[in-house]
Amino acid sequence: MTQHPDFRSTAAVMFRDELLDKGWPDDSEVAMLAGKAPGPEAATYAIQERAGGALLGVWSEPRHCFVYPDFQFLQSGAIRKEIAALLAVLPRDDDLDGWRRAFWLYSPHALLDERTPADVFPDAPMRVIKVAQVEFRGDPEATW
Repeated sequence: MTQHPDFRSTAAVMFRDELLDKGWPDDSEVAMLAGKAPGPEAATYAIQERAGGALLGVWSEPRHCFVYPDFQFLQSGAIRKEIAALLAVLPRDDDLDGWRRAFWLYSPHALLDERTPADVFPDAPMRVIKVAQVEFRGDPEATW
């Protein structure tokens, strides 16, 4: 299993800040990337996708909004269809702000040759999903 820092530790705060420095898009930027016309529907697009389990958002205290890790998007701006399957495997318990899942996604993993799941996912989403199943469910075939 991947070891993560205590979420209140200095190391965790530094890691979170490093990830936030990536400039991930917020709700309105996700809607714009997806080609949604400005308006009420665009304003809720990312919120609905996050609530439905098709998109991971993490709370950005400095921006006072959720932002969305960029590995989840195709170059066209569309959400990768495999994201929902990955998020269904990752534990959501006590992770309302999304950071426990983000820390796992952006930490090197032995089963991915010390690459991060977020780096591997765009080219091999099923490989990352299987690694998540091994780590969090103990059986890579549990949902197949």
